[in-house]
Amino acid sequence: MSNSNRNLKKILLQVNGSIAAFKAVALCSKLVQLGHEVEVVLSEGAENFVGAASFEGFTRRKVHSGLYDSGQMMAHIDLERWADVILLYPASANTIGKLANGQADSLIGALFLAHEFNKPYLIAPAMNQAMYKHPSMQENLKKLERWGVTILAPTDGFLACGETGGGRLIEPEAMLETLNHMLEPVGPSKKILITSGGTSEPIDAVRSITNFSTGETGYRLAEKLRKSGHTVTLLQSKLSKFESMAQLSYLTTDDFANQLKNKLETESYDFLIHAAAVADYRVDHTHDGKIQSESPLTLNLKPTQKVIQQVRNWSQNKNLNVISFKLTADSAMKLENYDSEWIIHNELRNVKGENHEGTIYNRDRNPQFKFKTKSEMTNLVQSIIEGSNP
Repeated sequence: MSNSNRNLKKILLQVNGSIAAFKAVALCSKLVQLGHEVEVVLSEGAENFVGAASFEGFTRRKVHSGLYDSGQMMAHIDLERWADVILLYPASANTIGKLANGQADSLIGALFLAHEFNKPYLIAPAMNQAMYKHPSMQENLKKLERWGVTILAPTDGFLACGETGGGRLIEPEAMLETLNHMLEPVGPSKKILITSGGTSEPIDAVRSITNFSTGETGYRLAEKLRKSGHTVTLLQSKLSKFESMAQLSYLTTDDFANQLKNKLETESYDFLIHAAAVADYRVDHTHDGKIQSESPLTLNLKPTQKVIQQVRNWSQNKNLNVISFKLTADSAMKLENYDSEWIIHNELRNVKGENHEGTIYNRDRNPQFKFKTKSEMTNLVQSIIEGSNP
């Protein structure tokens, strides 16, 4: 794994009770030697196999263990937010079952429930071959994968119980190779402008026309691409529920268009990811003060400017790659006005929480990729930007 400053990561290493836990000590040592920051969480069972002293010696940091340790009551939030990547190595059958069923009776369980799936979460199982093949275990692993977890399948070999078969923990060297492939960007860094969140068009001094966009999609893409080494500028709605690295913010469609135009004209971007939910209409006349509510009110609406149709004219880089989003609600999808290299389509009924089923179309309006979760969608966008095969 490269140790260039751009690729150094904050890694949360969680260790379960397993005779294979000694491999986590070796992995921790290698990660620190490469220059990564490492925080370690030991389960109660892990403390019976490996002590905290070795990990503290390598990391120069206190090892975390109990959910209610003094001074660590928010560790399940703080550690999750701190990390660039989270690794459970090794992962026991018991803990995998608890994670798959949302149990938070340990620090590892609480950390998992606090995970927002905007960064890698890797699980490396280690157990007896019969336990690994058990239907309940396979169902739990499939559920975790659907949620966005990366499962690092164990290898075949001699097991601590004396049997031979699948269930042997992936070796530290192979673990490092996996992290190397996952964390380092493919190809050169790209300069990316991302728009995010919804607009708000005023009716009077206190009321407005807006939409339900939270800004999460743009936020997650910005966080993922930034952590992959790309240069990201985020233009985010002031209504967004997500605090992030946004350098710019907007409220109305005109405000949004002006800021987007300025950025595209003054800087050269490789990609524009247009995830903002821009209003189609605005009030023809905004009332001064507050409209009284004693009588019926009629509002005259007029169309807003179609920003997506103007970005190429504004762009300093005439080879700008545009990735745009299209949300429909039980209506025919019309893509004629989308001058984009890629169009990401969702149907409203298929968007809820982590569920984010949709299709990615190319410039020729041909479907290229399907996804079922937000994590799958962000991974596909990263692959498209980096020119790798999704």
